[in-house]
Amino acid sequence: MKPSPTHSPREPASAWITVSAVLGAAAVWLWVCWCLFPIRGWNDVRLAPVFGLKLGLPLYPGATGPASTWMYGPLPLLLLWPATWASDALHALLVAGGINLGISLGAIGLVCALWPAAGTGAVNRLLAFALCVVILPASMWQYLQADNDAVALGLLANLVLVLSPRSAGRWGAALLATAGLLCKQTSVGVPLAQLIWLAATEGRMSARDHALRLLASGAAWAMLFLLLSREPRAIWFNLVLTPGALPWISEPWGRLWDMSPWLAVDIGVPIAAWLWLQRTASRRALALPMLAWLCAWLPGFPALLKIGGTINNLQSFTLWLPPALVIVLAAVEQRAGFRPVRLAAAGFAILLCTWRIALLPVPPWRPPGQLYREAGELARARPGRIWFPWHPLVTVFSEQRLYSVEDGLYVRFLSGRPLTLADARAHLPPGMSAIALPRTSTNFGVALSLRPPEATRNDIGLWTVYSWPAPSTRP
Repeated sequence: MKPSPTHSPREPASAWITVSAVLGAAAVWLWVCWCLFPIRGWNDVRLAPVFGLKLGLPLYPGATGPASTWMYGPLPLLLLWPATWASDALHALLVAGGINLGISLGAIGLVCALWPAAGTGAVNRLLAFALCVVILPASMWQYLQADNDAVALGLLANLVLVLSPRSAGRWGAALLATAGLLCKQTSVGVPLAQLIWLAATEGRMSARDHALRLLASGAAWAMLFLLLSREPRAIWFNLVLTPGALPWISEPWGRLWDMSPWLAVDIGVPIAAWLWLQRTASRRALALPMLAWLCAWLPGFPALLKIGGTINNLQSFTLWLPPALVIVLAAVEQRAGFRPVRLAAAGFAILLCTWRIALLPVPPWRPPGQLYREAGELARARPGRIWFPWHPLVTVFSEQRLYSVEDGLYVRFLSGRPLTLADARAHLPPGMSAIALPRTSTNFGVALSLRPPEATRNDIGLWTVYSWPAPSTRP
């Protein structure tokens, strides 16, 4: 299958104006998300392991720490390596945020530009791209998530597969599909969908050949991973034992109810599109995205019901939406009355973007630096004595040391493998006499449980600092 031409000289000027407005709204939304990136404390703790790697620490520290929040594959962190070239924590996060945006946007853009859809032109493909940006969950653009890279690789893997009837190209699809497992262990939806699709469209022999490609590709990735890390026990502890031991939530129906609006979209929209396209050639083009959507539910739904599970565990809709929008818009274009549909889609996208920005307490129009400026001052005033449980990058830059993070300590507790007090203290500031938390943040209580009874609380700028006499001066 080959992509149809992406340029149509018959597109009226009004169509280009419409799609330009939607692209503008999408660009504004992405800018706000990038500005929000340093504010999200999760990004700091998730970026920290790559700095630990630069400092000579193992990517997977095993049972003795430092306690890390990273329980996923190595590829997302390796892709973030350019962030280690930054001069401070704020700029490191901004670089990481740009990489996060670039990878997802690149994959979505390629799918929207090249996915086979007979008769569709550049305007519709650009509209599909902009709609993806505005519709997909905000967490995708505002947080470092292993799922983001896994989905990007999955989208590219499926694109290469539908464009490559020959074996050489399908090796590329297999390599990309199995690389998703180096991002997140549960990213089995795309490889499984590819096998089912080939069996249904080309027969068992074709599916068997691709299964061999997937096995060989996965084995090659695994061998490379082991050669680079050389710590199989630590890998097993961090990637299998710890996440596997996380408990199920106590009230699954409550979580499903809280996420019911997104679940309704995730389930209802793909099924509605599939039914609407029945008895059309476009429905056949949608087969692989539908299979990827369905297969991604198999590991995604159970993960949703674990402690820490949330919307990013459902890779299904994100794998489905970019190719599906191209196919659906092409099908609509072939019917009468497409201009009102295009205008309605554009209006919906602009309103959704505006609504999302309006929901933010204070939409940032430039990256905020005050939090990290104040943190740097606190760290320089207390070298080796202050701990930032949710902002380890601060002391990475001020002391060239990576300490444990609260989420890592909490995960170890939840998984039934808590660090001993001695192991925990071994990866905290040697003369710890202060703990700093942002004034508006929540915490799990683990970090504050390590403060002594005589600790005092002081609000300093955007930070709350709990301090006590340094060990050498305590009676």
